Amino acid sequence: MKKNRLHPNRKPGFTLIELLVALVVMTIALSIAYSAFTGTLRGWKRGMEVIDGIKHGDFAMTQLVSALNSAIYFYNPRKTYAFTFEKNSSGGLPADSISFVTSSGAFMPADSPFAKGPHRINLFIDDENGAPALFATTMPAIANAEEVEDDFIEEPVLVSTIVQGLEILFWDEENEDWTEEWEPENSLPARVLLTVFVQPEDSDDEPIEFNRVIEIPAASSVKEKLSGPTISGESANSTAGGSGRTTTVSPPTK
Repeated sequence: MKKNRLHPNRKPGFTLIELLVALVVMTIALSIAYSAFTGTLRGWKRGMEVIDGIKHGDFAMTQLVSALNSAIYFYNPRKTYAFTFEKNSSGGLPADSISFVTSSGAFMPADSPFAKGPHRINLFIDDENGAPALFATTMPAIANAEEVEDDFIEEPVLVSTIVQGLEILFWDEENEDWTEEWEPENSLPARVLLTVFVQPEDSDDEPIEFNRVIEIPAASSVKEKLSGPTISGESANSTAGGSGRTTTVSPPTK
């Protein structure tokens, strides 16, 4: 065996250069592993945000469909059952507000006094801790939306802080296209296009849109001019015990 004559007592080992190269390689490997881990973590977080946004958007849309499918309309001069809406925007997103009479318990707490009967519901986008959010309020169905006192309106219910936009379009039969305009003051639209906007946690990301075309069943009563129940009185013949008065309830007429 050939021995090292210059350094007969030298033991095998690594030079300083070899150690530095190994350290650099290990640093690069750890950096790649960390980048992959953080990228996976960000992707997982983003995926959870998207899933959460889908849940909120789907919930809001499902509740809207339920409320509009159960809309109630009877014609009367006081516009008690009229569908109303207002065009707004908030934070760059549409923030329309709508109001109509419905028998659905959508958007209401179970303990609400209006949950199990006809009522007027108002849906709108308002500020919640500095960010837009979807709110709902309810009021008696027989009250005129423009005349009702604040005492008859429940406190706003926060529906979702993730739903930050709401848009409604109306079907124009004459032009066969969707329009933002709604001119009738005492009516109910037959077909609407609803869009719910869900804003991700990262404000730089584009909002998620949920669209749904809804045919409102009660709109047929608008064309038929269906009126609500009326009460008429008729004097009765006097009797030995005094006089009486009978009342009859007439069914809705076309």
